[in-house]
Amino acid sequence: MTTPLDDRLAVLHGLPLDFDRAALEALQFVRLAETIAHARARSPFYRDRTDWPEGPIDGRAALARLPFTTPDDLVRADPPLAAVSAGEIERIVTQPTSGTTGAPKRVGFSAEDREATLDFFHHGMTLFTGPEDRVAIAFPADRPGGVGDGLAAALRRLGATPLIMPSDATPEEFADFLRRERATMAAGPPVRLLAAARVSRFDGGAPIRLRAVLVSSDHASGALRRGLERAWGAAVHDHWGMTETGYGGAVECGAHAGLHVREADLLVEVIDPATGAVCPMGEPGEVVVTTLGRRAMPLLRYRTGDRGRLIDAPCACGSRLLRLVGLDGRLDGDVAIDGRRFGMPRLDEILFGVDGVCDFEVRFVDGAPPTLAVSVAAVSAWPDTALVAAVEAAVASDGLVGPLVATGRLRLAVGRSEGTIVARRGKRRLVREEAPCAAFT
Repeated sequence: MTTPLDDRLAVLHGLPLDFDRAALEALQFVRLAETIAHARARSPFYRDRTDWPEGPIDGRAALARLPFTTPDDLVRADPPLAAVSAGEIERIVTQPTSGTTGAPKRVGFSAEDREATLDFFHHGMTLFTGPEDRVAIAFPADRPGGVGDGLAAALRRLGATPLIMPSDATPEEFADFLRRERATMAAGPPVRLLAAARVSRFDGGAPIRLRAVLVSSDHASGALRRGLERAWGAAVHDHWGMTETGYGGAVECGAHAGLHVREADLLVEVIDPATGAVCPMGEPGEVVVTTLGRRAMPLLRYRTGDRGRLIDAPCACGSRLLRLVGLDGRLDGDVAIDGRRFGMPRLDEILFGVDGVCDFEVRFVDGAPPTLAVSVAAVSAWPDTALVAAVEAAVASDGLVGPLVATGRLRLAVGRSEGTIVARRGKRRLVREEAPCAAFT
């Protein structure tokens, strides 16, 4: 038994259908040598590096000798990372950052780079999608080459019908769209899907039943997944990726035991974020990716800032690809009180466990004690007082955050935001603020 991802990798790269890990890694390091040669010859950033190691990079131990590439390198772009002429770059994606300069990251892709992503989307979706499916896409799809547009093109390749949601649709409009278009599946950011799912349970319309849901672009907590399963009866499949990986990165199969890495195009490591040392297989750390075969902008040992761990045991589905697990957020997203750390993944588990909560934003305000200010978006059927009481009770029952609040080491302030989803720019995150200074008199 194998999967479409394994079979496609074998066909594309001349491996036997029953290839093993040794054959796959040998192929990866052949592709890595080609990528390094291209980057060193054509990319000013990699050509000019003075910390380049001597000798061939012919295995994971040798790979660890390569210097890292960081998000700051993309922001600075001096020297440029591009390894092709401007005319060969088919699409440039500009991403805002949360840094103090506000300078964006710009990532370029050639036609070949985009085709590799479409191929991964196509065969990855066949893990749980068939030609009969009608898939509502809640990712932005208004620009050619974007993630929503690419997913739609991949679905057409496998014979399924993509249904493009307007990018500004409310959760209420999303629920109506699913009913009207007779969708059998949905794909989108997890919180946007959850908001539509919970609205659909309380809006008086016909029940929505979906066969499967694909979530991507943000952490999907267990509570969020359970909310989608309860509302729509759908099997939830997670996907991890970022613009820097060409959107596609790793996707969850029907065994729901980790996300299968796009190993035809990515070489993934997990490192200790403090020392940079490679973690043993199975240990948590920072996910690092090296692109294989990328033409426009190859990235070598790129530090993603995402938490995760790799496992190499065969999956119950038959795949021999590495799996990413423990993808629960950013390394820099936690706060600490008396040595106890928590961040958005834990808050997601607490708050999305409250039935009717669709979204929230949270601020951590320094002080004595610090304040956790939570603004909750929920279905209109919940009265304000009942919603606030339910959220406070959920926090109190949590084994980590609850005792901090109960003993006065953390102040909790809960309010309700307007609507059923929070308007925001960029990814959801725990915002840290300094306590306001006392006014001079």
